[in-house]
Amino acid sequence: MSGSTKTMDQSTNWFSSFYNTIKQTPINLALVIVSTIVFLKVARLTRRRCQNRGKKQKVDAELPALRRDFTVGELSEYDGFREDGRILVAINFNVYDVSRAVHYYGPDGVYPTYAGRDISRNLINFSVDLNESQKFDDLCDLSISQMNILREWDQQYKEKYPLVGKLLRPGERPTNYTDEEDLESEPEVQRMG
Repeated sequence: MSGSTKTMDQSTNWFSSFYNTIKQTPINLALVIVSTIVFLKVARLTRRRCQNRGKKQKVDAELPALRRDFTVGELSEYDGFREDGRILVAINFNVYDVSRAVHYYGPDGVYPTYAGRDISRNLINFSVDLNESQKFDDLCDLSISQMNILREWDQQYKEKYPLVGKLLRPGERPTNYTDEEDLESEPEVQRMG
């Protein structure tokens, strides 16, 4: 028997064995399908991350610092689809520039529904669902436990991303930030209720 015939017989035997295993126990077919889907998603995510590394460096280098307050409607414009690619999110009435995390919040990111939105309730509820509401959420119905969770998230974002300004209540006037003022030095005020 030649080497190529032996190799072909081995591969046929492997395929036949694999097919019979799947045929005998349908759960194996489900596992193969799920494994394939997971593999493809991981490969796709890895490819996007590699592509976005170059974008991240470009975004960091090109975007000037931004300091201002936003209404819910104004915030929605910063969803990663602007020409400058800037992405903002609001947490506990604070607005953060998350543009450098395009792999998370960009159009092809893990959490694209967060971009340009108040994500306070998403973080509290561990939800990635899109909040279509363009209304200001005063968060007055949150429990003490939920507020503590939200404060922890806010602190994590504060340590990781630039604080841009605040999310304005309807009718609230924006703060006039000057070059001498620093957002970090402002006293932290809980603006609930």
